[in-house]
Amino acid sequence: MIPPPFKDRFLGDSGVDIATQEIDAIFPDGEKRRVVLRVGAPFQKDGATCIRTEIENLDRTDGPIFGEGSFHALVLGISFIVKRLEIFERKHGCRYCWTDTDDAFDYHTIFSTTK
Repeated sequence: MIPPPFKDRFLGDSGVDIATQEIDAIFPDGEKRRVVLRVGAPFQKDGATCIRTEIENLDRTDGPIFGEGSFHALVLGISFIVKRLEIFERKHGCRYCWTDTDDAFDYHTIFSTTK
């Protein structure tokens, strides 16, 4: 869901998600948040291909991510999500788990291209 202050950035976005993943963020004080990672369908804006990336319930919507075509935009969008998870983890000390488990959601391994 695009929060109202960001809607103008996403004119042309169909609102369709092409990928989502739910995870839990667990903070040092015990707070647990259900987080949804989202990547939207590519759309055209100002002559470029863009996608929407979101980390719902953890970080604000940002972007859109501009690429040299839909594939490039997708790669950049996923990289953006990984980097935002990393920054949030470092800043707030949270850890990520698969939903309703204590099993780590190791985003570095999951999104690695060099396994």
